Amino acid sequence: MIKIIDIIKDIFPFDYSVAGEGNDKSIKIFKKYLNFKIHSYSTGQSLNGWKIPSAIKVIKGTIFDKKDVILDAKNSPFHLISQCCSFKGEISLKELKKNIFYSTVCPEGIPYHWVGLYKTNEKKWGFCVKKNFIKKLKSKKYKVDIFTKKITNKMKVLEYEIKGKTSKTIIINAHNCHKFQANDDISGCAVGIKLFHYLKSIPKLNYTYRLLIAPELYGPMFWLKSNKEVKKNIKGAILIKSVGNRNELKLQKSFNGNTYLDKAAKIALIGTLKKHKEGSFRSIHGNDETVFESPGYSIPSISFTRFPFKEYHTNLDVPDKLSEVMLDQTYKVLKKTIHILDNNFFLKNSHQGLKCLSNKKYDLYLPAHAPGITNDKSLKKKCWNLMMNCLPMECIKGQTIIDLSIKYKINFFDLLNYLKKWRDKKLLKFIYQKNLF
Repeated sequence: MIKIIDIIKDIFPFDYSVAGEGNDKSIKIFKKYLNFKIHSYSTGQSLNGWKIPSAIKVIKGTIFDKKDVILDAKNSPFHLISQCCSFKGEISLKELKKNIFYSTVCPEGIPYHWVGLYKTNEKKWGFCVKKNFIKKLKSKKYKVDIFTKKITNKMKVLEYEIKGKTSKTIIINAHNCHKFQANDDISGCAVGIKLFHYLKSIPKLNYTYRLLIAPELYGPMFWLKSNKEVKKNIKGAILIKSVGNRNELKLQKSFNGNTYLDKAAKIALIGTLKKHKEGSFRSIHGNDETVFESPGYSIPSISFTRFPFKEYHTNLDVPDKLSEVMLDQTYKVLKKTIHILDNNFFLKNSHQGLKCLSNKKYDLYLPAHAPGITNDKSLKKKCWNLMMNCLPMECIKGQTIIDLSIKYKINFFDLLNYLKKWRDKKLLKFIYQKNLF
């Protein structure tokens, strides 16, 4: 059976960007796992003020102290900031320090300076270093020699679809635009791939599922714009972002905060993990949820993440830092969330009057504590009995299985199996509705 950490090691070692050559080289490896459909968008293409940035080829990037080279970009792909422009000249120590960046959270790492990818009109140069590099700068003057080239290329969006009984679609999203970053977000890509290997084995899915691996913000934006027919059917998005470190798994809720997507995720977390954390929209992590939830789309979007972590956006975010246990936890929660969503239906009565559920014709009665007869006062039995008695009225209200699971504090899958018996006895129907989310 394929391990998530092995997928990560396979797709990690590439110089990813929005439209980088590393992205192009990685496609062959991604397609080894799933036969992704590839969508391409030209650099320079714009949408709502956003412009797909050019790929950048680094020819050289050096700092000289007199004639000595004290930093050479050839030694690390992290040494130059993203979208670094060319610059050559002699500058003061004060000016040099303005253009040097380091991490205060992870001082032993070289930071990944990504800002230029999203501020394409700004022309800046700069170096990224370990914090202790600054202490070595003693001279008053330094020479800087940076030469980079802009390359016209294509941004690639990877899409894999598993069709269900309905065209109503749930997106699973991860991003691949950060160079040599294992947790952020190759971990999300790998968990998504593992999930879709599993979903392929399920013969009758109710919803259609799409795995979308794309550069952050730009990928989903341009993909949604160019796939209008697909967009109409998207009912929700689940974002998997930085899920391999050892923090507790967190659920970041949709903008609404109370959709069936939110509820299914919470049920899955409670049923899988002893502890987890929750937060409102954009309160834990910022990513592609603003694209999916933006006006004109309003696609409910939740995120699973273990952000923050110390190595975030540094050269130390490598596969060896990740936990297979935590990756597998994330996978199990995600898989359970999908199962809950795919088996959630509105309930509708198919009978009139009060049925004798203990009659052999139905055999659906769930006993409660009977004072003077039984000593069993378990809360679990009480919850089941209360739900059973209220079920016909709940169906009139148009409740779903998720609603009943939460209200009566009953395991979703145990409840589903019980409700199937009611359906088999023709006492209720499972109804699929377009507005389930």
